[in-house]
Amino acid sequence: MILSRTFPRVLEGVAALLLSTASTGAAAQQARNVILLLGDAGGLPTLNAGGILANDAPQSLYLHTMPNIALSDTSSRNQWVTDSAAGMTAIVTGHKTDNGMVSTLPSANGAVVPVKTLLEYAEERGLSTGVMTNMKIWDATPAATFAHVGTRKDKAAIFKQMLAPRYGNGVDILIGKGRADAIAAFAEQQTTPEKAFAAAGYGFGEDPALAQQGGRIAVLRDSDFAPIPAVEATIAQLARNPKGYFLMVEWDMHTDDPKKGLTHVKEMDDMIRRVSQIAGKDTLILFTADHSFGLRLGGGERGVPLLQQYNTEAAKPGVTAATNDVISVQDGHTGEEVVVAASGPGADKVHGFMPNTRLFDVMLSAYGWKQDRQAR
Repeated sequence: MILSRTFPRVLEGVAALLLSTASTGAAAQQARNVILLLGDAGGLPTLNAGGILANDAPQSLYLHTMPNIALSDTSSRNQWVTDSAAGMTAIVTGHKTDNGMVSTLPSANGAVVPVKTLLEYAEERGLSTGVMTNMKIWDATPAATFAHVGTRKDKAAIFKQMLAPRYGNGVDILIGKGRADAIAAFAEQQTTPEKAFAAAGYGFGEDPALAQQGGRIAVLRDSDFAPIPAVEATIAQLARNPKGYFLMVEWDMHTDDPKKGLTHVKEMDDMIRRVSQIAGKDTLILFTADHSFGLRLGGGERGVPLLQQYNTEAAKPGVTAATNDVISVQDGHTGEEVVVAASGPGADKVHGFMPNTRLFDVMLSAYGWKQDRQAR
């Protein structure tokens, strides 16, 4: 009799415990922050050669230790081989578009239709946002996070939209190259970058350390900068927002100059390692490439540093592998799948073969958000 009265209470307690555990597990899987790390032209052959060049060992990059991996298709809407504009648009909007188009879609009447980016979702919800690149800030990859133009060449429109966002107050931290381009673009509007960015509420300069000062910052320069101090300062500032943040970091891995491109692989890998150390367990960290590139590792002996085994001049585009059988380059984008590597909340959705558009869904769902029905 006692058992018959007690047993329902036991079941009730077990059910409550299971519900509590399920709820805790669901909460643990939601990301507060998302960091998208984009190796521009960082296909598998480039990552492989970059790791061997840096460490004299295969699969020796930090990103090779990331727990979840997949292979992503990179084709665009109208071509088997994408450019960075269409490639990045797919990643940050979930829509394939034509080469050259930046977060827009073609329409039947010839006009272009803007599509909402993940950064705009974050801005709309009050998160902090950042864009950092060692390429020009108006170039296709960074522009696809915040701008909507029919052609990636429209620098003037990209700079204008940078300071006139559709959602929120715009990107909070901008770090990249293209200062001379900004001077020219704003001169056409009878102003200067300093005045235009100040009017939009930005501190403006050339030193990435400006990010440490807090507030909205735009750093534009025409020379390289140290990646790790810049990304540390950026994350420290963005993380002050209790709602979280979205950060996109692009690093150029084009290997038309093999030594330069493969050195950038090492730089970005060191950056990924550091980001993983400081970002926190509530952060989805996702690395991928927008497209691959025509580099091939065709030879080389173990035990001898790779850099000593190939002739830099002979490795340049247009030189056959017979002239240089260690590293050869066919200068141009290629269409094979690229790797996706991820850790943190939502990383479990990164597995198998996927279209590049699914990366948008992975990041959006990591935040616990739903895609707008009219995401235009």
